[in-house]
Amino acid sequence: MKKTSQTKKNRNKSVRKPVFTHHSPKEGDALAVIRDASNGKEYYLSMIDTFMIEKVEYAVMYNYEPDDGNHADPELVIMRTEYARNGDQYFYSIKNESELEAAFTVFMRRYAANVKEKRKKRVPGAGMPQTPGEGQV
Repeated sequence: MKKTSQTKKNRNKSVRKPVFTHHSPKEGDALAVIRDASNGKEYYLSMIDTFMIEKVEYAVMYNYEPDDGNHADPELVIMRTEYARNGDQYFYSIKNESELEAAFTVFMRRYAANVKEKRKKRVPGAGMPQTPGEGQV
């Protein structure tokens, strides 16, 4: 799916807008190319999570690079996001340190709860090779 549109200028906010989005080979991983309205630079990002804090939506992403084994670990990016009347999605840099800290805290709590839930669902020993005779009576 391809989506193109013009960038939006705003005096007080750094606005980033997706040029297009599509799904990566990993099911559920949304990829986006976001263009910075102030300098035109494009960023390839993979969406990790979205959540609301007091009626404000936040998106958590990481810089996406194809896995060629030659790049550093991904860095998280948390941005404020909103939709225009025409359906275009805009991303805003968070310049307020306390707002960013609050968004990061919420994300980390959600992440920790998700990891904990996955551990509960995991079957003990699943995927682990068994030694001959192990578990046999």
